[in-house]
Amino acid sequence: MDVFLFIIVIIAVGAGTKTIKSYLDYKTALSVFETNHKKHERESMMKEINALKARIEVLEKLVTDEGYELDKKIKAL
Repeated sequence: MDVFLFIIVIIAVGAGTKTIKSYLDYKTALSVFETNHKKHERESMMKEINALKARIEVLEKLVTDEGYELDKKIKAL
């Protein structure tokens, strides 16, 4: 009976080791995925911010243009 108990313990230890290794591999892969996702999201937001800055610059040029101000004064008359 002791031989069977020894075999069961060896199988349990082997299965537990494999389970723990699989779990650690999963956590590592998840961490890498989250890091890449955050990097991609950050790059996407930076592109959007730069595009919005460019649009604001165009709007500022339009509003500060002398022709725009003159047109506004003429319409006010």
